Amino acid sequence: MKAVIIAAGSGSRLESRHNGIPKTLLKIGGNRIIDIILNSIQQSGITDVVVVTGYEAQTLEDYLTSSVPESLCIQFCRNPQWNLSNGVSVLTAEQAVEPDEEFILLMSDHIFEPEMLRITANTPLEHNQAVLAIDFKLSGIPDIDDGMKVKCMRTDSERYRITGLDKKFTDYQAIDCGMFKLSHSFFSVLRQSIQDGRDSLSDACNVYAGLGNMTGIDIGGLQWIDLDTPEMFGFNDLIDRITAHMRGGGIR
Repeated sequence: MKAVIIAAGSGSRLESRHNGIPKTLLKIGGNRIIDIILNSIQQSGITDVVVVTGYEAQTLEDYLTSSVPESLCIQFCRNPQWNLSNGVSVLTAEQAVEPDEEFILLMSDHIFEPEMLRITANTPLEHNQAVLAIDFKLSGIPDIDDGMKVKCMRTDSERYRITGLDKKFTDYQAIDCGMFKLSHSFFSVLRQSIQDGRDSLSDACNVYAGLGNMTGIDIGGLQWIDLDTPEMFGFNDLIDRITAHMRGGGIR
């Protein structure tokens, strides 16, 4: 199984911090964001990683080429249209995923406990199904106003059927954690959604939800944070809990 990391955007909301470098190269708690993500991937047992680059692509590719250990195999896919919505970047990764292959999709500004990735990766996919890690701990989510809200209903003891995703929802049950398990068939839906003028990842997810194929899994008490604004870098206690695994070794 591959892990695909979307790292093509310019991080405009973090411009005051990144000074022109890819936002995933910013340091937090002494570690670069991308290193924290790769450390979690490594601890989950995944060894093949695809990174979709765009803005300042060479800078990020050079850093990863020189710093990633031999235990991880890194492949790059460049998105020349990185200024468009994130769905275009996800579609760029299609060339690196085999037709019969399942993969994990991650965001380059979300950090998370490794166990969250293990749970998501080990969740079985049914035919044409997509799995999204979702958080029901609404009171503990920083900047919930900007979070992707999820409407869902329980289907069994472990899964939820997702019926819609939108940042503007006022009636919702959970927040999207930015971690997916997908099959290659997702690219076909994404491509059609982009052709129809709906080019964000959430647009394609809503198409999947309309087909009854969007499934959510509860992350329980596991921790994560979306580092997409300068204010999120101030949640030191939460960040320390998430990055505690870095002290155990691995990528630095």
